[in-house]
Amino acid sequence: MTSRQTELGPRAWAIFDEIIELPTELRAARLAELCAGDDTLRGQVEALLRADTAEDAELFHGGDAARWSEALARDASADEVVPERSIGAWKIVDVIGRGGMGAVYAAERGDGAYAQQAALKLIRASADSPAARERFLRERQILAGLRHPNIATLLDGGISAEGELYFVMERVDGVPIDRWCDARKLGLRERVMLFLQVLDAVRYAHRNLVVHRDLKPSNLLVDGEGRVKLLDFGIAKQLEAGDVTATHDRALTFEYASPEQLHDAPITTATDLWQLGVVLHRLLSGSHPFGLSRDTPVARQLQQLENEPEPLTRAAAKASTEQAARRGGHTPASLTRALRGNLARIVQTCLQRDPEARYASADALANDLKAWLDDRPIAAVKLGRTDRTKLWLRRNRLLAASIGAVSLALLAGTGVALWQAHEAREQARIAERESESARASLAFLTDTLGAASPAQTMSSEVSVRQLLDQARGQLEKRNLQPQVRSSIQRLLGHLYGALGEATTSATLFEAGLKDITPANRDEALALAHDLDGYASTLATLERGKQSLAIAQRALVLRDRFSPDDTYQRFLGHRQLALAHTSLTDCKQADAQWQQAMSALSASANVPAAEAAQASVMYSRMLFNCGEYARGFEVAEAGLTAADKTGLPALAPARADLLWVKAINGAPIRKLQAGEVEALLREAIAMHEKTIGPRGAQLGEYYSSLGSNLQQMGRLGEALREHERSAELSRAAGMRPLDQAITQYNIGYLYRDYGDYPNSLAAHARSLAILEQAGIDEDHLEYRRARKWQALAMIQAGQAAEARARLLPLKERARKLDGEDSVEHADVTWQLLRAAVAMQDVANGEPLLAEVRARSEKFVPPTHQVFIEFLRHEATLATARGDLSTAERLRRDVLAREIANNNLTAPSVARAELAALLSRHKDRTEAKALLREALPVLRKQFLPQQTNRAMAEALARELGV
Repeated sequence: MTSRQTELGPRAWAIFDEIIELPTELRAARLAELCAGDDTLRGQVEALLRADTAEDAELFHGGDAARWSEALARDASADEVVPERSIGAWKIVDVIGRGGMGAVYAAERGDGAYAQQAALKLIRASADSPAARERFLRERQILAGLRHPNIATLLDGGISAEGELYFVMERVDGVPIDRWCDARKLGLRERVMLFLQVLDAVRYAHRNLVVHRDLKPSNLLVDGEGRVKLLDFGIAKQLEAGDVTATHDRALTFEYASPEQLHDAPITTATDLWQLGVVLHRLLSGSHPFGLSRDTPVARQLQQLENEPEPLTRAAAKASTEQAARRGGHTPASLTRALRGNLARIVQTCLQRDPEARYASADALANDLKAWLDDRPIAAVKLGRTDRTKLWLRRNRLLAASIGAVSLALLAGTGVALWQAHEAREQARIAERESESARASLAFLTDTLGAASPAQTMSSEVSVRQLLDQARGQLEKRNLQPQVRSSIQRLLGHLYGALGEATTSATLFEAGLKDITPANRDEALALAHDLDGYASTLATLERGKQSLAIAQRALVLRDRFSPDDTYQRFLGHRQLALAHTSLTDCKQADAQWQQAMSALSASANVPAAEAAQASVMYSRMLFNCGEYARGFEVAEAGLTAADKTGLPALAPARADLLWVKAINGAPIRKLQAGEVEALLREAIAMHEKTIGPRGAQLGEYYSSLGSNLQQMGRLGEALREHERSAELSRAAGMRPLDQAITQYNIGYLYRDYGDYPNSLAAHARSLAILEQAGIDEDHLEYRRARKWQALAMIQAGQAAEARARLLPLKERARKLDGEDSVEHADVTWQLLRAAVAMQDVANGEPLLAEVRARSEKFVPPTHQVFIEFLRHEATLATARGDLSTAERLRRDVLAREIANNNLTAPSVARAELAALLSRHKDRTEAKALLREALPVLRKQFLPQQTNRAMAEALARELGV
């Protein structure tokens, strides 16, 4: 059925309703009057009239919507395309199915350029006029621009020799989202998290001014890895600037059609929100909000769609025992309870008949679903005080647990909040001292935090930050004994530090630690614990020298008052290691970590989580210092110890261990790229299940995943993960240093993609963050940010300026990190890249020899870096005119890239070899190589990307 016919459907029904009761002799005249010369509309009404007779009565009253739609369009349908027919560069293999606008076929590449399986959709719409062809080609370009891991990629599209419009899409081997969830008996949380992938794709499409308009489970397939793929943007329509309501080509599936689609009203992004609501209703309750299925007769479908949708909880109450059980083992009664409240309100908001009353965007819907997952209030509805208090308590129990040092209990209804804090782990083992100071401290906390309770503030939405601010404000006003005041200041210093408020934390610690002299072992160890907190806060603020001094002071206290306690020795050396790490002093940090881990292994009764986290911190330090092999060993040893000591399967420290194992294993090829991806995704899943989809640590996981996907050549997915990391970093208040790292990672990715302006802009943002934060220019990450900026400049054609910036960085790396350091070797490599870009053989060849020798100390000879060195050597050989050596090297590069099974690198190598062969040999092989390389390069890179631009220019020259 064509989109024009589908648009006329509701009008045809309206006319049918008006004339069906008329006498036969009057019906024809009234039909002609209402159709006003529109033959297509008249044909549909006549089809309805025939269906009301015995001729088609069975189909009309008992048939499903799909059969009825086919009947309405029977006279307009073309014969089905036979297998083996070629359309464009594609050969039809089989029929997959039929959609609202045409048939879908399994197809394969038929021009011999390369092997590829795809899905070809033949659009049954007219393209006779130049305007129609122009609109189709414009929309094809729009769809080709939708690059998102949850959207099936448009591979090709055009107009066949017979004038038929067609799209060729990525072939997705998956299962509709509702069937996928039911088969695995996913609970409500898991279903919502999967649905967020759908929203991520829809949000992306809407940002690119594209509305899907046919969202339904059969267009939302889930593959074997649990990734949703959104299909069939072939009926989508670009939202034209200045005319967001203009939609002349429409198609719909009645079950999921929005009121505006049925009533010929303007279509906007709100249409997709309605359809998302229907899908979500089905996923959660197991039934359609209007009681429809494909077996429901069309007349009944249209009638039901005019009613109000069934509330989610009522639908759940009617669910069968089997339906409920498929939703995480629920019964109909428990499912109804679980859906009651915010989840039901979210679905209800999607299914408002007035588009203006629905969610304003897919982002808003996603935010409310995330709020439901996090036990936070949603925006779709104003909660009462009781509901907000319940959410507050549920949410802040998790926050208090994550802080770890405090247990917070709000006694709702009494207006009293009691907060009892243990200042250190060792203090929890001894009996509470009933001193006047302790009683005064507890009384102060009880009063101040009680004043921030819901009953006192007349607000049920009170955050931990508000509680701490309340206590700090009262501390300035109260007349307290000095020892009481300093004790509370130190306590608040720990808590503000745990919330990421480093500046406030440091101020409180500084005041609370003045003139403190311990009188015995317990007081000394408590003071050392406070000094650890202060040192960590100073390190976060990049005040490394002060952090080191405070850590040394804490170690002195431990050595003096508890010299034989191996656990205290571990704590002291660990804090010194962290201080040296903040100074990027790898040698001293490593030495302190070795002492800390030695003390840890000799200490009894160390909590499993604390031991695991020590392995994480040590492994991460080694990674930052380029000691990947040792970092990998520490991570693996940590995981082994975690299993022996019974660390819970979902402990955050275990997720961190998987992360550091992945990032250390990748550079030295201890792990293949697929294994690295699997570990990182496992760590992400564990974090999101136990802590939630937020936090600075999760941002680091996504950043690492983005870097890994980038190495695999999956640049679109990589960019998405890096941008998600940046969003999490900002939301979590991540320290400026980590925000800067995230930005230069994004710049690095844009550079690989070929978007050099955006790459340079991201690097500029990274440096601006570092400058505004006052980071020392000799800091390792500051120098790395400048190095990656220079690399982007080389690719953007500014190699001479980049070289001028790299030369002083090489000297600083030699002095600060050592001549044999990873950083010195890496800056040398970037200088080599600048020389290669400038065809500077005189400087390039010595740099190549130097960087090869230095790299052999860090990575095995099979590492990707040595393939890059071969590539540079080939370019330099070409520059000095030694084409036979250059050809040998290029063929060696190609063979190694193919053996590595990299997605993109072999195509780059083929294009480089083709360019060389075209200069000094028969061009036949060059053309064949180029034909194989170009499709991949065009899919992975922008036209201006260096490798693709070279290949495109060569293709024009060779006539490929």
